[in-house]
Amino acid sequence: MYEYLNLKAWPFQTVPDDDFAQIWAGRQQTKKELEHLIWRMQFAPKSNLHLVWANLGMGKTHTLLHIQHLCKHTKGKLVPAYAVMPNNPGNFLDIYRVIVSNLPFDYLGDQLVKVGNDSSGSVALHPLFSKSPGVVNALLAMRTGDLERVIAAQQWLRAQPGLTAKDLRTVSVTYRIKTTEDAISALTALIKLITYKVMPVGKLVIMLDEYQRIGELKQSVRVSINAGIHTLYNANPTGLEILLSFSFGNQDNVAYLVSNELKSRAELQSIKLDVLNEDEAIEFLRDLLAQFRVKDDGRWAFPFSPEAVKELITRISRDKTLTPRRLMLYANHVLLEKVSSSGPNQIDEIGVLDIKEILSDTKLGILDLD
Repeated sequence: MYEYLNLKAWPFQTVPDDDFAQIWAGRQQTKKELEHLIWRMQFAPKSNLHLVWANLGMGKTHTLLHIQHLCKHTKGKLVPAYAVMPNNPGNFLDIYRVIVSNLPFDYLGDQLVKVGNDSSGSVALHPLFSKSPGVVNALLAMRTGDLERVIAAQQWLRAQPGLTAKDLRTVSVTYRIKTTEDAISALTALIKLITYKVMPVGKLVIMLDEYQRIGELKQSVRVSINAGIHTLYNANPTGLEILLSFSFGNQDNVAYLVSNELKSRAELQSIKLDVLNEDEAIEFLRDLLAQFRVKDDGRWAFPFSPEAVKELITRISRDKTLTPRRLMLYANHVLLEKVSSSGPNQIDEIGVLDIKEILSDTKLGILDLD
């Protein structure tokens, strides 16, 4: 806690994580859109595909992690799986691996118990798993708590290479997940398990970040991965939400990288994060600081003065666009420099002259380009 700053935690974090993702600052219209999106996902069982795009620093990854946070508060109706597109995937199987690695295995095990309680025969013979019966045995092996079986089961379910015949026997499975068809069958079984008897609507929400990396691949690989996602979507007309995010703001680039089949299935309204104007930048910093206050003493900008905040934003906007990441990067630098010069556990309010002095070096941020 930074009581002398009237802050319960450090407010400037440019690399998002699960805890910081609970915070939403500024962009009230976008916040309303996200809340409406969560409502829509829970209202109708139909599967949906969403496109998210923004330039670097606009808060795209934070937005996805915030959606994940909102999903976790739907009492199991929406089960989120946030994953990052691999740097150089060779096929859809690599996409499958990062998705499954981020599934909640404990929840899947609990759902499997629910299926078992409703079944008179073997759970592995339940129609949910007709195309991928190995999923049942893998999840059952994880629930034993036996370390060797748990590790082997996770490796099998994640389609990791190197599984031996002994490993397969340990998990009681007779085949490996090694093709796109195998991966889609296994993931479909997992989706059906996640949504089993979740009322009125249950869904798996797959968020695949940095999907623009598909543009760096050979055309044949790009086509194969897009086709895999398309096939997965078609195999699950209900119970699935897919969000593909892109790190550039031009919608034409998004359209180029996504196949016509996927574009035809994308929701009419996609999520776009635009640059901030100066008023929106002030709102962002105001909201951000407010959520870290120890107490509300009426000084919304402290440890900055309101005039210092405006000066900070003006100086950034002279040469660069205003983005959430950039605002936090510069505010973080100024605050650290001021604390360093003031000494431990004490600080005077940061004023306009402080901003000018600390940011006087013209080489500051020289590598931070739009």
